[in-house]
Amino acid sequence: MIDKTLIYRLIGAGIMVASAAVVLPLILDGERPPELDVRVDISNPPDFPTIDIATVQPVDSLASDLASTNDQSHDDITLIPVPKSANDVQSNASAESSKSLSKSAVELAADRWTLQIATFKSKENTQRLVEKLKKANYDAYSLTTNSLYKVYVGPEFKRESLEEMREDIKKKFSLNGIVIKYSVN
Repeated sequence: MIDKTLIYRLIGAGIMVASAAVVLPLILDGERPPELDVRVDISNPPDFPTIDIATVQPVDSLASDLASTNDQSHDDITLIPVPKSANDVQSNASAESSKSLSKSAVELAADRWTLQIATFKSKENTQRLVEKLKKANYDAYSLTTNSLYKVYVGPEFKRESLEEMREDIKKKFSLNGIVIKYSVN
């Protein structure tokens, strides 16, 4: 004998097939809704004037053309010497000293760190915390990633300074942060 649950399933399947046989022809009767009967007229492209480009001429002929058309002499032009500012002299000296640094020292100096304080779902909470941190003289900013708003403090070149900052923020605001590498993106 067939189990009762199997009988109920067969009856349910039969009802589904019968209702599909009645409802599907009503839905798929082949009539298009009037919203889809839209006609798009595309106009002809505008007529742009054609531009004639002069052929390439040798340099010698250009120099003779310029000399014949130019009536002014080069003696009329006076150059004014511009003094070198102190900032330029200092930047040149620092550029020479930076060349002498080793490559490993430059790579170490290039690493920057930032302190991630909190992550919020609402932008208002993020803005309030950033304003609160800025009032306490922290360089706070926020970034949006995957519809989440993250609050950061920094960036700094020394990780140790951010560790100290994290402890200060933990005492003042009761917020635990994590020190991560700073990324421009």
